[in-house]
This record gives sequence, structure tokens and C-alpha cells, in this order.
Amino acid sequence: MEIATTRKTQFLVDILDSSQVGHARRLVLEYATSLSMNENDCGKIAIAVTEMATNLIKHAGHGKLLCEELPLNGASGLRLLSLDNGPGIRNVGAALEDGYSTYGSGGNGLGAVRRLSTVFDLYSAPALGTCIVAEFWPQNSKSTSPSFAFGVVSLAVRGEELCGDGWGTRTAPDGSFFMVVDGLGHGAFAAEAAREAERVLANSNPTSAASILHDCHDALKKTRGAAAGVAGISHEKSTLTYAGIGNISATVIDHPGRRGMASHNGTLGHQVHKIQEFTMPWTKNSILIMHSDGLATKWDLNHYPGLTSKHPSIIAAVLYRDFQRQRDDVTVMVAKDDR
Repeated sequence: MEIATTRKTQFLVDILDSSQVGHARRLVLEYATSLSMNENDCGKIAIAVTEMATNLIKHAGHGKLLCEELPLNGASGLRLLSLDNGPGIRNVGAALEDGYSTYGSGGNGLGAVRRLSTVFDLYSAPALGTCIVAEFWPQNSKSTSPSFAFGVVSLAVRGEELCGDGWGTRTAPDGSFFMVVDGLGHGAFAAEAAREAERVLANSNPTSAASILHDCHDALKKTRGAAAGVAGISHEKSTLTYAGIGNISATVIDHPGRRGMASHNGTLGHQVHKIQEFTMPWTKNSILIMHSDGLATKWDLNHYPGLTSKHPSIIAAVLYRDFQRQRDDVTVMVAKDDR
């Protein structure tokens, strides 16, 4: 069965002092209720938000909590990400023991968050801060999962309600397609272009990365236009094929090396001289990283020991935390083989 996933609501809460812990919990629970999550699920989420937000204050002084919907197979889950630039956790093993809390924040601790969540991962290193991901799914709703795990941070520039960036994934018989799109400029008109590209991918029956971009070019003629990159990964051929127009960065990490992929100049919907595909090897250990120009390109995962082994959401969040330009919408998508 082919499954398309595109942008859902994603929001960020700045946790600057202890008074914002309750505020974050209320916002997330309201959102979880809107996703029709039951009372038991909401209780688990409330504990997780409280513990994750409290840890940001106690251990790092401040940080950010990101919440998003996770649609899959007709169901909706919820993903929480906490990220900070603090000193890191000295003893990760002890911190993950159920009930462990160095500050007595209710006796739940990160161990309880791990136990209560469907998916949990944590990255922490001295002087490199901490990032935690916790997913919550209704019982039995995640029994069939796609062959790739992916994580996305996609947020509007401060001061804008609508994000002019976008993203999408679509499964294929032999793999998946991944797209990142950046509407020209930012605000409502950029968002209109990005949403149209997402719609094209969601409603298409794609045969190649280039065909998706051709369809987007035709559909975006009524909009301001956009830059976009599409990667298609084939399990049978063990290859990744990429095509891009405009300023979208795409990289494949095969530790310890990295291979960048080229995009041609142009604007989808307005001026495109050439759509060209580039193909490279893909292994079960490869990592795909795509991002808009709201993220600086100077990042290097070799500076983060152990990060490549973590959940794609952790990788995306760390890159967002440390390399966002803060003057434009930003989208970071990370995908890994999950067979």
C-alpha cells in the first residue's frame, strides 16, 4: 500500500522558566485531544511534557519543546522533541532509570518517559547539549510501518504564522520518495506555493524524482514559485536518485564520508531550464539529509560523536538547533533505512 505523508501541524514552545512548564503541558494536551487521543494516551503525554520541560529548566536553564502530529496508516500519533544547548547529561544511563530525578521533579524521570512512549531516543554529549524524542501512538495503530524512519523540523521564521517551507514523503513499491520545498520568500504566498507542491506529491503516482518536479513545475505556475528537491530511494537497486531545482541542499552520509547532490538553478512554476537526476549508491547504513536555505550548510555530523546512530528526528533537531539562520523559514528532513 502506498502511503503519502505531508506537513501536519508542528509548533515550538520556548521553555524559559518553570512557569512555562504548565503552559507547554496545556498546549500539547489540547493538541493531543484534537487528534482524538484517548484519556490514557493524554495522561502519558502529560507526564512526558512535564518531565521533558522541567529537565530543560533544571539542567540547561532553558530550551525548546517541539510538538507535531505523526500521520500513518489512517491514524495519528504525536511526537515530542526537547532540545537545549546545556552542558549535557553526565550519566545518561542513570538518567534513564525509571524514577531517577536529580532535582526531584515528581519522581518520574526520563526513565518514565521512555517507558510510557512508543518510540524514545536521546542524544547528549558534554558541551553539546541534549536532544530527546518521544513518540506516542494509540494502541495497535503503528503495526505496519514504512521501510524508512524519518524526522522533520519545519518551522516558520519568527513573526510569521505560516511556514513557506514544506515537505512530503511517499512510499513506492520498492522504496520511498522524499521532498523538501521552499516557497519563494516567506509568509502567505510562499506557503501557498509550498502547500501546492505538497499536494502534488501526495496525489501523484510517482515514477521518478524528475517526474515529481515536472508535475510541481506545472502546478506551481499559479503561485509565486518555489525551490524543491526530491530524492527517490530504491531498495532493489540500492540506489538514491536525486533531482533538485533551486537552493535545496541534499546530502547522503555514509560514515565517515558525505556526498552532496547538485540542484539546477531555477524556480519551479516560473523558470526551469533543466531537470536532471543524479544517482548514487544507497546502503542500509546511509542517511539522507535534505534542508532549505534556512539552515546553514557548514554543519558536520563528525563533530557530534554518536549522533548518526540516533533517531532521524534527533539528527534533524540538533541541526536545526545549531545551524538555523533565524532570518528565514527552515526545514530539515532526515531519513534512514528502517527495514
